Amino acid sequence: MSGSHSGLREVIEAIQATQRPVALAVTGGGSLALNWLLGHPGASRSITDAQIPYHEAALAEYLEQEGPHPTNPETARRMALVACQRAGRHTSRSDAAGVGVTAALTTSRQRRGADRASLVVRANERYHLRQVAFDKDAVDRQQQERALSLALVDLLAAAFETRRVDDPCPEWVSITDSQIPVDLPLEDLLAGRVPAIEWNGESATAEPSRHERLLVAGSFNPIHAGHLGLASTAGHLSGREPILELSVQNVDKPPLGYDEVWMRWESVREHELGLIVTGEPTFDGKARLFPGCDFAIGCDTAQRVIEPRYYGSVQKMELALDELLEGGSRFFVAGRVWQGSYRGLESMEISSRHRPLFVGIPEASFRVDISSSELRQSGGLA
Repeated sequence: MSGSHSGLREVIEAIQATQRPVALAVTGGGSLALNWLLGHPGASRSITDAQIPYHEAALAEYLEQEGPHPTNPETARRMALVACQRAGRHTSRSDAAGVGVTAALTTSRQRRGADRASLVVRANERYHLRQVAFDKDAVDRQQQERALSLALVDLLAAAFETRRVDDPCPEWVSITDSQIPVDLPLEDLLAGRVPAIEWNGESATAEPSRHERLLVAGSFNPIHAGHLGLASTAGHLSGREPILELSVQNVDKPPLGYDEVWMRWESVREHELGLIVTGEPTFDGKARLFPGCDFAIGCDTAQRVIEPRYYGSVQKMELALDELLEGGSRFFVAGRVWQGSYRGLESMEISSRHRPLFVGIPEASFRVDISSSELRQSGGLA
């Protein structure tokens, strides 16, 4: 361990002394940590497997999921999950752990974005997440690799609750740590093994009730008074108990990762509401999961429901709307300030054939001029 950090040998010995099986997968950076961990005598007491799926195709094969796989916490989490599963299979141990690292270090080629890395350890029924950001112009790749590897060994030590690395963070590195509980239904949803999960109170189920749901669809980033008021008003008009619905796939936005979904659930449950999470970006897809369900949405979202570009053609749109109509679904539509003026259902051009799908919420019953995007821009909370 030539030129190693002061105390690093003792930290690695403490990790090994736990005799806890751990598998690791790193891409883009972190290979020096593998060298340290595997090069220390007694490595086989803890390390079961170490992989460097560097090429995009190799990473896709490791994750058993087509890319792209960006350098972000969700990619690192998926790598840690696969690594944990491999360690468990290799040892038949229930306390197995997994490490995932994805990094974008300084390079000789043109690359957009900051030099950064996402590190995740899955251990003790939790995901231990670490975001590492480098001052792009301060140091070379070797120094970044060394700092990243120290941060990785330190995070593993923290997850195993053993001796930590002394001062693992140079002044040109910033580190942000967080922890999220392991939620098996959410893991199954993001892996595509189940189509929907439902959270109520502290627990989640992969078998949500499918009967007569009122889904208040939104991103809830953050949840605010408009969401709560819409849920209450639409629930009164429909005669159904409202529940919020969040899709990890969106026709206009990138997919949501585990940490993003969990943070939104954390904010939602403060309001004592349930949350359904699906992988369905379209309303006809949601209605197949929840036959005969109603939806509560804003006028801007309702406008997208009748725009052919979200379906690929007018014919496909009409088929989707026909399916919703025949299945007994309804859209309860609230007016919104949109493109500079307040608009309600009456401002929309809807064919007579599909007009029965939509029920307008009177402005006198509900109007809240607020949006999640405005709150994010202002830094405010609901």
